[in-house]
Amino acid sequence: MNETLHSLKDIKPPVEVPDHSLWLLLAMVSAVVVAVALLGVWYFRRVPKRRKRGTDPIEIAKSKLEKLDFTDAKGAVYTFDEYFPVLAKDSEELKREFKELQKRLERYKYKREVPPLEREDIEAIRGMIEKVMK
Repeated sequence: MNETLHSLKDIKPPVEVPDHSLWLLLAMVSAVVVAVALLGVWYFRRVPKRRKRGTDPIEIAKSKLEKLDFTDAKGAVYTFDEYFPVLAKDSEELKREFKELQKRLERYKYKREVPPLEREDIEAIRGMIEKVMK
């Protein structure tokens, strides 16, 4: 039996082999993610931004004010009140005129039954809209 032990002494113990496969996998996945992100950034900067049709507030305000129905006094006044300031945001003169007209038009708001719009009020609203549409 001693002879077999002497012959077995030549066998060395198992050597631990370093396994870097997990780190290699993580490095490759990270490289792919970074590459896709860079491609995405490049694409979105390169391709011009497309505006969704009808989402520009100025276009919406213009179309609403052009289609203003003066037979519905309450609806016309509320629509004018909502959309006119969008178009008159830069002009102090228009803002002042709008505030004055708003005071006159308050009788058509906040009530269940309102009288029809008077001719003077319709002309004032149309005049303000024409000033802004230029």
